[in-house]
Amino acid sequence: MRQKSLLRVIAEPLLIAVALAIGVRAAVSIYSIPSASMMPSLQAGDHILVMPYRWDEPQRGDVVVFRSPLDSSQLMVKRIIAVPGDLIDTRAGHVRIGERTISEPYLLRQAATGAISPQIIPQSAFFMMGDNREDSLDSRKWGAIKSDQVIGRLQMVLWSSPSIDDQRTANAASVSRDKRAVTTLRVSRIFKCVE
Repeated sequence: MRQKSLLRVIAEPLLIAVALAIGVRAAVSIYSIPSASMMPSLQAGDHILVMPYRWDEPQRGDVVVFRSPLDSSQLMVKRIIAVPGDLIDTRAGHVRIGERTISEPYLLRQAATGAISPQIIPQSAFFMMGDNREDSLDSRKWGAIKSDQVIGRLQMVLWSSPSIDDQRTANAASVSRDKRAVTTLRVSRIFKCVE
């Protein structure tokens, strides 16, 4: 039996690891949350893992990262409240789909949605809202967003650090833009699933 050279024994696993890392990086993205618009589901300082939709379609209730309809260079994170064909409106501050009030256990405060005029969501569009309805710029202001603006669905909070700069205006930012070291961690939010 022929023995591998020491260089080959070291190089092969390293090359495989690099190839896997590149493949994983192409399939997932990590973003930081600088605002409170998705409280309590997401907190400022959370770093989230986002995967693109490949084989399935965005669903009502999914938390997604998407390009802002006001500035495509800005990323936002919100929850899909209505999907194509849904009739959405509000009554007494509660969201209704097809004249039925939907359950929203993730809200900071029930009955805080405000007024939404009855509208049918067009094909290839979604109605997005933040969980912190009193502090969220969302589809109530700019209408439904197009499906091609959606980047991917939130999978989990990887870690959370309260040291993120809260002065950014975006609701999601690429982690690679934030070069500062994490000074403290919120241990209870590590690998937290968000529903």
